[in-house]
Amino acid sequence: MGRCVALIPAYNEAATIADLIRRVRAQLAEVIVVDDGSHDATAAEAGRLDVQLIRHAENAGKGTSLIDGLAAARTAGFDAVVTLDADGQHRTRDIPRLLSWAAPDMLVLGSRVHDTAEMPRARRIANRIAGFFISWAAGQRIGDTQCGLRVYPGGLVDRLDLPARRSGFVFESEVLIEAARRGWRIVEVPVPAVYPARPPRHSYYRPLADTLAITAMVTGKLLARGFDPAGLVRVLRADRRHGTVDAEHRP
Repeated sequence: MGRCVALIPAYNEAATIADLIRRVRAQLAEVIVVDDGSHDATAAEAGRLDVQLIRHAENAGKGTSLIDGLAAARTAGFDAVVTLDADGQHRTRDIPRLLSWAAPDMLVLGSRVHDTAEMPRARRIANRIAGFFISWAAGQRIGDTQCGLRVYPGGLVDRLDLPARRSGFVFESEVLIEAARRGWRIVEVPVPAVYPARPPRHSYYRPLADTLAITAMVTGKLLARGFDPAGLVRVLRADRRHGTVDAEHRP
């Protein structure tokens, strides 16, 4: 897949960011960190580790952090971008497995549908509901639409004609819909649901505002396609594990 870089959007993650960068470096040499207006030492901790650091003066949301990081990766000429959440919920040793499936017109997603025992019940239910409607708008079943461990091809934002700015968590859902509509293959690689053994931090997902924003985006996509009855039928007929791959590595 050529040159690859890790992209980590971070907001008030000083407690975890340095350790995560070190673990990522065992898999990938190049790392981009987007500090989204943190009030703690996130930027200082990341800056000590020789990463490409992008800083927002104010909190702009995860979507904008991802878009800015992807733009930086494109400018630097990277062919693939691995995204990870900064709170340590993703195993860095899974990165090679996802990268083994990467291709220019493909999204590779970490999928936790095989391992949800440790996932809080409320989050599990919310993920299934979101997954159904996002899959409907995409016209195909996507088992896990909310996992932040992904591989995006270079130039993603330009190639899919995505908005230059997206607040909150809308971007990660919208990119799935737009990629599927353009005929890109979406591959899901099984990964565990990991919840680090440390005091839980406040979630930056705003249940009302972010859910409404995602709902509005998905509804707009469905309205534009006349609610896509054929896509709904495909989703209803498919198993949630439809897109996952069983092999440890690409054949």
